[in-house]
Amino acid sequence: MNDGFLGVLRLTLVALQNISFAALVGALICDRWLVRRTSHWQASVSKRLMLTARLASFASLLSSIAAFWTHCALMSESTVAEAGPAVYSMLRETGYGHAWLAGALLTLGALVLLSLPTSARGRLMPVTWLCIAGVALGRSNTGHSVETGFFSLPVWADWIHLLSISVWVGLVVATSYVVAPRLLSGDTDRENGASFIQSLSDTATVALLVLFATGAYNGLRSVDTPAGFVASGYGQILMLKLGLVLVAAALGGHNRFFEMPRLLAALQQDSMRGAEPALKRFSRVLHVESIVLVAVLIAAAVLVSSPLPGTA
Repeated sequence: MNDGFLGVLRLTLVALQNISFAALVGALICDRWLVRRTSHWQASVSKRLMLTARLASFASLLSSIAAFWTHCALMSESTVAEAGPAVYSMLRETGYGHAWLAGALLTLGALVLLSLPTSARGRLMPVTWLCIAGVALGRSNTGHSVETGFFSLPVWADWIHLLSISVWVGLVVATSYVVAPRLLSGDTDRENGASFIQSLSDTATVALLVLFATGAYNGLRSVDTPAGFVASGYGQILMLKLGLVLVAAALGGHNRFFEMPRLLAALQQDSMRGAEPALKRFSRVLHVESIVLVAVLIAAAVLVSSPLPGTA
């Protein structure tokens, strides 16, 4: 193994962690919306969403462990097999290791809570959300923002940024691959489906606004000089990420202002046959948006491992 391979492996694992964390957040929010009105259709979709949440939390935990181990191997200039002492040293002696360990334990806690029986899981859902928020905070304390100190203003801004992008991406992914395909089933609760689509659009819009605000703050902090920023690898990746976000926002805007009104009107009809064309158009745009947003999370993984302008 060489550093080049380990670097690519670490980036891949961090990207997988980003995607799985977003899927966890999105699946839980989608389920929360659907349980506002119980039905056979809702129970079926909620079952799929909870399975998605468990798998996502498990994937997030595994990818986080593997990424941390790989990071330690890179820092110690050793192979993955020989990185054990470096991992122990990182966990015992560094703030980075402490923040990572806290996040990993909270991820494990969320996974355990999501694996409980339905009644207990419902009662403890606020604790699950606290674990998820803690996971995001732990990650923010291992990134560039922590250079100003643990729990500093930039760390909190990064935390909000991470949560907002996870909400947006997670909702689009969970809706596109879990909820939307079930909207055309014979026992669909049309009223619940329409309410869900409206909540999706409203929440994604708010998440996007928060994302832009916190992203602008984080971006301005990283600017040394405009020319140096544009010429740096960090700046170029950040501009690529911004471009992808704008493309995804345009797709979401198209769905909100053109496809969603038709879909909501169709869902109010007596037959789902009339809703099928509108749902297919809505879903196609949503699928493309999900692919673009996954690319945003991959770019975010590269940013975390890239030196800030003027520090390389």
